[in-house]
Amino acid sequence: MRVMSQSLAFDQAVSYYDKTRALPHWVSHAVTESIIDLGHIARESRSLEIGIGTGRIAVPLLQRGVSVTGVDLSLAMMAELQSKNANHNLRAALAQADANALPFPDATFDCAVAVHVFHLVANWQHAVQEAWRVVKRGGILLITYHRRDPQSANVRIRRRLSEKAKERSIDARRPGAQSYDELRAEFDKLGKTRLVEIARWVERTISIAQILDEINARLTSDTWMIPEDVLNQMMPSLREWANANFGSLEYLVKEEETFTWMVVNKD
Repeated sequence: MRVMSQSLAFDQAVSYYDKTRALPHWVSHAVTESIIDLGHIARESRSLEIGIGTGRIAVPLLQRGVSVTGVDLSLAMMAELQSKNANHNLRAALAQADANALPFPDATFDCAVAVHVFHLVANWQHAVQEAWRVVKRGGILLITYHRRDPQSANVRIRRRLSEKAKERSIDARRPGAQSYDELRAEFDKLGKTRLVEIARWVERTISIAQILDEINARLTSDTWMIPEDVLNQMMPSLREWANANFGSLEYLVKEEETFTWMVVNKD
């Protein structure tokens, strides 16, 4: 069975990332305000985003005048961010880097942020320590993990996909933290962790058929772990399983989302 030894870059998602990962405007605003408030961000403060991507978190901060430095494995994702910033006369300092080797001295930043990143990072425990290393004393580390209801339709279907892949000796797990609880346990080693819920909302109403179509289109990183030809072979049986378990591929489900920070202050 394949073992994933490298962090996962998002080059192949550039063309559709913003369309499929955009936060509702009010959620984006709440996230921006939470970073500024929790981090006590002032004009002279320095902030780091690990996995800056196309800037869904960074751009609103830049628009508020926050100094943002960002790292990402994907040059293509950061090129998209630079294009946005040029259109709005904004600037972020960017570097291509793995979260395991941040190219900054100790105690550089007042605030470090990582949004849905550590499930993609090989040797992610070390990457958490790297994030902590570059935060100043008196600074703050903010991390969030994409946490879905384990009994939701989307999770059940993807769990079945992973099981079918395993039957073919394919490890469909991404290289980093495998669960919220695993990441939280590592985060707790840094100090007293606070959980701060920023937003809770219904993201969309979607049919089982649409979930399957998204899997087939390989829009999310869990599907990238499975070779495309193998995924194509697996899809008919996955559709059959979903139809049997949900009664109809046209069955509609509401997908709820939360945005919650794990917060540790570096005293």
